[in-house]
Formats: sequence, C-alpha cells, structure tokens
Amino acid sequence: MKTKLAILLSLAGALLYGQTVIGVDTILKNGPIGKRINLVIMGDGYTSPQIPQFQSDAAAISNYLLTTPPFNNYQNYFNVFAIKCVSPQSGVTHPGTATDVTEPASPVMTVNNYFDTQFDNFNIHRLIYSNNSAAVYGVLAANFPAYDQVVILGNSPEYGGAGGAFAVSSLHSAAKEIVVHEMGHSFADLADEYWAGISYATELANMTANSNTTTVKWAPWLGINSTGVYPHGTTAPENGWFRPHQNCKMRYLNSPFCPVCKEAIIEKIHSLTNPVDAYSPVNTGTVSVATSAQWFKTWLVKPNPNTLKRSWTLNAAVVANNIDSLLVSSGMVNTGNNTLVFTVMDTTAQSKSSTHPSLHSYSVVWSVTKTTVGLQEIKQQLEFSVYPNPASDMMNLSYTLPEESKMEISIYDVSGKPVRDLGRSGGQAGEYRKEIALGDLTAGIYFLRMTVNGQTINHKFVVYK
Repeated sequence: MKTKLAILLSLAGALLYGQTVIGVDTILKNGPIGKRINLVIMGDGYTSPQIPQFQSDAAAISNYLLTTPPFNNYQNYFNVFAIKCVSPQSGVTHPGTATDVTEPASPVMTVNNYFDTQFDNFNIHRLIYSNNSAAVYGVLAANFPAYDQVVILGNSPEYGGAGGAFAVSSLHSAAKEIVVHEMGHSFADLADEYWAGISYATELANMTANSNTTTVKWAPWLGINSTGVYPHGTTAPENGWFRPHQNCKMRYLNSPFCPVCKEAIIEKIHSLTNPVDAYSPVNTGTVSVATSAQWFKTWLVKPNPNTLKRSWTLNAAVVANNIDSLLVSSGMVNTGNNTLVFTVMDTTAQSKSSTHPSLHSYSVVWSVTKTTVGLQEIKQQLEFSVYPNPASDMMNLSYTLPEESKMEISIYDVSGKPVRDLGRSGGQAGEYRKEIALGDLTAGIYFLRMTVNGQTINHKFVVYK
C-alpha cells in the first residue's frame, strides 16, 4: 500500500510519458482478490496493433509458470491479470554500453516505450530491466493496486531477463523459462546458483557462507535429491560461498527447482495467503442455532495434491481430523462455556522448514455456550482487523472481545523470531483499538500473533519503507 503522495508521484511519472493503458484482462481467477496471490503481467514496447500479441504472450507465460513445480501444486492460490499498456514505439532500448560483450552485440537503438525497459543494465548485455519505476507503480496504483507480484515482458526477441522489485523478461524463445527463473528472484528472494559476482553474494535461502553440514540452513535436505553443500568455485571469493544443488533452475534454465528453492517458493506462497477461504457460522455476533446440533463449516483453498491437515478440537480434545465440516451435537458439549477450534496446516513434504508449523498454521475459534436446554449461542472467539496493510510507520489493530478474556499480543518475523512484545493483559468484553508503531522495523513480512484465552491466531502484515 502506498501513501497518497507516492501514488500521486507515480501517476505523474506515468503521465509525463504520455502513455495509454487500455484495460485489464483477467487471465485466471481462482478466488477473491483479497484471498489470492495476484500476479499482474504488463508489457513494454507493445504498440496498439501489438496488444493482441501481448495478451497471447501473457497468457502463455502465466500458464507455463503455474504448471511448473512447485507453482503447479499451488495454482489454486493464484489469480493472474494482464494490464494492457500501449507504447508509442515497438521494442526495447539497446544502449550498446555493456562491458561483458563486444558491442554492439545487437543494433544500438533508443525506443520510446512505456516503462523505459532496456538492455545493458549494470553493463551486462542480457540484463533487461524497466527503469521508470514511477511509471510502473503509477500504472499499478491506477489499475490494480492489490497486486502481489509483477512480471514485465519487454517486446524484444533478444535474450534477457532480470529479477528485482518486479520480474522482467524479453520475448526470447526461452522467455517462459526466463520468467520462472526471475520469479525465483522476485517472488521467493532466491539467489542465482551460478556465480554472479561478489556484489551479489549474500545470505539467502539457497546461498550461504556456512559450509558446516550440521548447521547449514538447508541441513534437513542434505542427501535428498542430490542436495548438498557445493562451493560456487575453486578460488576466492567464489569458494567461500555455497549453493545447495548442482542442477537447479536458479543455475540452469530447463532444470527443475532444487528442493531448497521449492521450499522457499512454498513458504512465500503461504506467507501471502490463508487457506481458510470462509467459514460458518460467521462472526457477526450471536448465532441462533437448533437445540440439538449445529454445523460448523469451512471452505478451503487446497493444494494439488491436497496436503492440508485439518483438525477439530472441542475443549482441547481432538474430535475429528481431515474433514472440512463438523456437526456438533448438544451431547458433545458441556453445560456452560466451550471452545471449538478448527486448525489447518499444509503438511507438504516439499517443505522441511522448522518455522512452518508456527508461522503457517491457521485457526478459526468459536465460543460455544450450552444451557440445560441445549446449544444456545455460538460466536467467534475474537473479531479483529489490522490496517493499513501494508504499512510503513504505524498500523492500527482493532478487535472485539465477546467476553472477559486474557490476551497476549506480539510480533514475529518470517523466521519465527519474536521482534516485539506488545503486552499481556486482561480485557472486559467490548471493542478495542491499538496503535502499533512500526518505525523501528525493517521492510519485510511479519506476523501479528494474538493469543486469547490460550488460543493463538496469526495475522500476516507487510512493512514497507
């Protein structure tokens, strides 16, 4: 989410170029925009007569991406949209300034395209990127502000691609593979598994300076599908940095993602989505129910194959597993207050992350009251909202306690490390609002953890700077 000033500046940047956006196409719609990962594809260097070609390119590339493991297992978690941007001229700029090839490696040209997409960035000929970020974000703000990931297709047959804030690819014959590789960078924050230079060496999910097989970050994968600890080279500084595999898509196109990279992609998918699409009874207050029994239902976004483990507990005792709905009879509950909890977690064998159970376990909690005549009322344990999300310096937490409750509030980073304890207290039934300062947090994904009467709910939020 951008500030109003940032949006205005972005829009101004786009308007200065005098470009035209002629609409947004829906390529794939698996669910509500607020409950899916929204992949937005835009083209640069497509003139008005070439927009049908862009539509075809966007559909083909997104289909290829979402049929590539492990994206194919989580295709239901994605929506795909294409923003049709018309450039005054066709093609991508070739400055002829790269130092890694003998220039001109391709005809030198300057193209008036929408996002100033060009080759030769950072003196690398194949490094194609869109350099007018104001125009990029302006188009997104005006046409699809709920984006999660952006791919830009540069209308050139020359080989090129890059990751960054958005993934960029040319239309080379390998474009589909290039996009999947660059999504590894932009979406899952993966490193190249070839040696790109010391300036790109950093600690990431698939890159480390730690060669200890006991403590290396991908230790659970060692020995599985040729996963190991491989140096990037034989001389310094390459030999001081290590990758998990010798044949991964982050090193070679047309290879599969290695197990470590698959895990990183899956963890990213879970950080952006909640598999619980909806549930009933809803949290709109007291629900009138029959005295004999009450259905509790959930609707889930399921991977393929379905690896979601589902559990129903009533007063901390497991009453059912791996079913989406549960019929609770009056005879199952105690007179007085009861707590019913539905919990779901992805048990895919493609993730061995130690923080997965704590970060990506999702619960729906109901308070069930029974009197001598049967079930009388069922209500959600906690109703809350967090806004704005993403946030920069300040975030608001609003919540409603249906009854006197003990609660704890804390913030965790994506590794599961606690970064802020917001206090432990008791509260009377009622509505509450709390301002949470975020100025000391770096940009990234965090989880707000609320524990109410022993039941924990995690809510993802994003900090941007």
